[in-house]
Amino acid sequence: MSLNILFISRNDIVRRSPIGGNIDPDKIIPFVKTAQDKYILILLGTVLYEKLQADVAAGTITGVYKDLMDLYIKDTLVHYSVVESLPYLSYTIANGSIVKHISEQSVSPDKVDIDFLLQKSLQTAQFYAERLVEFLIANNNTYPEYNQTNGKSNNIYPDKGNQYTQGWVL
Repeated sequence: MSLNILFISRNDIVRRSPIGGNIDPDKIIPFVKTAQDKYILILLGTVLYEKLQADVAAGTITGVYKDLMDLYIKDTLVHYSVVESLPYLSYTIANGSIVKHISEQSVSPDKVDIDFLLQKSLQTAQFYAERLVEFLIANNNTYPEYNQTNGKSNNIYPDKGNQYTQGWVL
């Protein structure tokens, strides 16, 4: 199984998140991979995750699996990708240095502003994750891979716990 099969594209991120359309794909795609590994694999479990990766790679994702991807997984992954990328978007790490990009026409947000955006993004991601888990639990007969094991020691069982743990912050 290839490790670089992503469930979302740059266009999904632009259409489903507050990240603007002028974002360089090279700045966001590594965080999609991280979010997919850290969150989506844990939510789906190894067997369903690998089935979806194989279907996406083969271009054969259809029916209920396409619905699962389009209606639940993509939104969850988009918002977890925002959570992972937000602290790094204004920085470039290259040739042994870290550079912060600042435009003449803009003001850089302070840490409190970034933390607020990060918290709001995390709450949104957790909301979509909770919807995904509730849907899979309610429809586990439709997605038999959700409750299966691959018999390997590195099998990850889906996290069926409460994903949405943050309340309102006023």
